[in-house]
Amino acid sequence: MRVIAGLLAAVVICADPPGASAQSSNAARYLLEQELSAACTGIDGRARLDGGLVERDLDGDGRQDLLISHEGIVCGQTRRSGFCGAQVCSVKIWLRRGDLLELETEFLGGGITVGTGARPTISGFGQGGKGWTTRWDGTAFR
Repeated sequence: MRVIAGLLAAVVICADPPGASAQSSNAARYLLEQELSAACTGIDGRARLDGGLVERDLDGDGRQDLLISHEGIVCGQTRRSGFCGAQVCSVKIWLRRGDLLELETEFLGGGITVGTGARPTISGFGQGGKGWTTRWDGTAFR
């Protein structure tokens, strides 16, 4: 019985990329898997849920979008994403268009936080520690 329970646990654990929540869409799970594979080149990676992966409405259309900050990706036990430099990491935002998530923007940043409400403010810091904010204005993140 323990062997069967262990096998079932292994199947459940391997079903979704580490860091993907049970509520994640198939598109978000696929994109996270792609980002982990590229970031960790040959070793297992995971996204911390406290900033590596944010799946919620970012453009105010009522549909779940996706933000992946490579600052929140851990490769192996402790290694950072291959898309991080000394201070900042790649940040990508996909917006839901139909059933798909389409890459809207990519930039470098750290300390990423996402505010509340419709069209939340996304903030962080750039190279040299200078703070910035962006939010969807109806046509782009500005």
